[in-house]
Amino acid sequence: MITLAHVCTFIVVGLILNGLSVFAQSAFFPKFIDNNLIVLLVALLAINTTTVSVILTKMREISDRHPSADFHNTRQAMKKATVEQVVLIIVSILFEILKGSPLAIKNITHAEFILDSLLIGVFAYSIQIVYDTAKGVYVILDHGH
Repeated sequence: MITLAHVCTFIVVGLILNGLSVFAQSAFFPKFIDNNLIVLLVALLAINTTTVSVILTKMREISDRHPSADFHNTRQAMKKATVEQVVLIIVSILFEILKGSPLAIKNITHAEFILDSLLIGVFAYSIQIVYDTAKGVYVILDHGH
């Protein structure tokens, strides 16, 4: 249910940001997303995977020192975040395929605006995942003291 709420939130974020771009008559954000999104998502996945491995190592150290420490939910959340990032990469590829399809653009009303908005939403969601992981680093650092 939380994931669905996040998806809806970031669809709205994408619509707002893309709407602001259209209102400002700026093609920067959609063009930036088209040219860089897949590479950025893969890079964010790599960064997050590395960060998660460091966090998991630290959690193992804490568990060894404090056997009562239970990080099961944290590990599950990190695994879920990794899966979400992979899904975001796949979804963004599908959206880019649709955006590059003259058939889709011709047959779906406002297809370009909708797809740009969804792609911006994917980007915003991926930033949120990285932010959540970063918060985990601080929690572990605080717990380690």
